[in-house]
Amino acid sequence: MPQPDKLQWRSDFGWSKNSPAGSANPRSGLVIHYDSSNQNLASKPHSACVAYWKRTRGFHTGPSRGWADIGYSWGCCSHGYVMEGRGLFKVQAAQPGGNSSHYSVTLMTGPKDEVTSAQINAVRQLREWLMEPASSISGKVLGHRDFIATSCPGDRAYKMVKDGTFTKKATWGKDTPSVPKPTQPTPAPAPKPKPPTSKAPSFPGPVLLQPPVRKSETARKWQARMRARGWVITVDGFYGPQSELVCRTFQSEKKLKRDGIVGPATWKAAWEEAIT
Repeated sequence: MPQPDKLQWRSDFGWSKNSPAGSANPRSGLVIHYDSSNQNLASKPHSACVAYWKRTRGFHTGPSRGWADIGYSWGCCSHGYVMEGRGLFKVQAAQPGGNSSHYSVTLMTGPKDEVTSAQINAVRQLREWLMEPASSISGKVLGHRDFIATSCPGDRAYKMVKDGTFTKKATWGKDTPSVPKPTQPTPAPAPKPKPPTSKAPSFPGPVLLQPPVRKSETARKWQARMRARGWVITVDGFYGPQSELVCRTFQSEKKLKRDGIVGPATWKAAWEEAIT
């Protein structure tokens, strides 16, 4: 499954590529959140959503909260963008009792704000992407109020949680209409996964395998290529259990020897085999 159609990474907001939050491996599902105040972002250009996301991080890391980073794993805005917060494999500060076991996503809406069809589809795409083998969440969707006594994610969104709206199949490869045309042009969508090139770069070696977990530029380049293809993988240069699982799954998909080792054949396939 490719990454969401409109995906913006932390670096797109000028933040560090990897969140400073502690590591975790959330597997139990996705938790829906909202803002306690109305934001009216559906009637504004997407640049307003980016500004909101940056303000939220500033508030969460400021003196009133003092958290290591923005509290949420992800945000889904009214225009259908999935916006990285703490991102993959990180502890959140979103729902006590589920910060290490579940990913979180906020709808960036308040009690009276519309939840748009593009926003719903963005949550569906995010959920399906996170259900890929490398992260393997269960696919269950909950609301913040399922963990503690709170109004979050609001009655409208929580009804969607309960009736299965967010667990329906996502639409991929095209925008879903939802909001009026903004008065200002919205930024171009985040880049989609790169298609395979006609020729892979020469395999630099040595082969990638673990244990032990080693860091190398070869691992970083292979991880970046797999992430560009839509795989859920952290690009940090460390070839560890997550990278090996992606490798084995990819090898099985491409009918290669399923040994979890990135050698010349697996390296070549990462560039030259079709994206499926």
